[in-house]
Amino acid sequence: MRMMRACRLPLLALTAAALLLAGCRDEKIIERMGFTRTVALDFPDGEEDKTKLKVTISIPKSEPLNARIVLTTIAQSNKEARIMFSRQNNRQIVSGQMRTVLFGMKLAKDGIWKNIDTLVRDPSIGSKVNVVVVNGSANALLQRTYKQFPSTGEYIEDLIRTERGSTEIPLSNLHTFTRDYLDDGIDPVAPIIKEGKEALALDGIALFRNDVYIMRVEPQKSLLFNFLHKNFVTGEVVMAMPVQEGEQQRVMLSFVASNRKIKIRHPKTIRDGKDITVNIHLKIRGEVLEYRGKLNLQKSRDQQELEKRMKAYVEKETLLLVEKMQKQRLDPLGIGQRVRNSMSYAQWKKLDWREMIADLKFNITADVKIKDIGKLQT
Repeated sequence: MRMMRACRLPLLALTAAALLLAGCRDEKIIERMGFTRTVALDFPDGEEDKTKLKVTISIPKSEPLNARIVLTTIAQSNKEARIMFSRQNNRQIVSGQMRTVLFGMKLAKDGIWKNIDTLVRDPSIGSKVNVVVVNGSANALLQRTYKQFPSTGEYIEDLIRTERGSTEIPLSNLHTFTRDYLDDGIDPVAPIIKEGKEALALDGIALFRNDVYIMRVEPQKSLLFNFLHKNFVTGEVVMAMPVQEGEQQRVMLSFVASNRKIKIRHPKTIRDGKDITVNIHLKIRGEVLEYRGKLNLQKSRDQQELEKRMKAYVEKETLLLVEKMQKQRLDPLGIGQRVRNSMSYAQWKKLDWREMIADLKFNITADVKIKDIGKLQT
């Protein structure tokens, strides 16, 4: 018995030592890490080979303030690029702090799923990483420095966060893009940004067919798209309506609440898209913070007239926007999900939904109410 106990002690000591040595292999020293904050993906300049990527990463540095390291390479994939970056500097490149992935316009038009897929599969990358399309070269944009702002990567994050908070753009990250791409009843969306002389700017909303960029919702129409796309409550929105009485009317609403309801009608047997009617009702409430026009909002009659004009504007413009999306056979509103939920899955699989989108009948109604005119009262 004493011999057996004596033998156990060295075995236990050896096991503990082995575990400690195994743990040392995974040791990561923060000072030697290069935390990728933003990554930009494009096709290489002037090359027809679409199997390669031009990859640029931005790594923030603590000293000096707002400094960063920018690295660029040509690789077969984002993962291969990360290995090449690690060889180019004295830091091990890691992706655990990634916040934004930028796709150049040419790459977006060719399809971005295989690049999204490799990011989603990486357990070190969070699902809330922003997915953004650049109107132009994503690499050129990320390499540029804007003196009046922090590092370009942080600047992009702040811009996306601010515009999303004001409902100018819908939520678009690795999770939402993957969810909508894999769902056969809805198409993904993403914000578009562009490079200006002095600053970056939101350039609308990218609409995808599966993973391929097809069309852009202009910045002036982003609010209308969001009325159709989701329910939201926000601080302020601006509604620029057409010229009436020789003057363009402009209304800024605060404390805005928008709610959409979608109802689908169709016979038991669907032959084509014309058999399906989509009724969308928009309920919009807000307080007038600013108004430019000839109406006198102190008068109840003029308030009702403004509500009437906003209602007509929203109904007309949202329907025009839907018709543009139909022509491109796009379904970012998730109408396919509603149709699918109204029938058996076997019936749904028999439909050629992508081709039917163009023939759907849309009826859009808006209920717009002014809750208050604020301090405009005299």
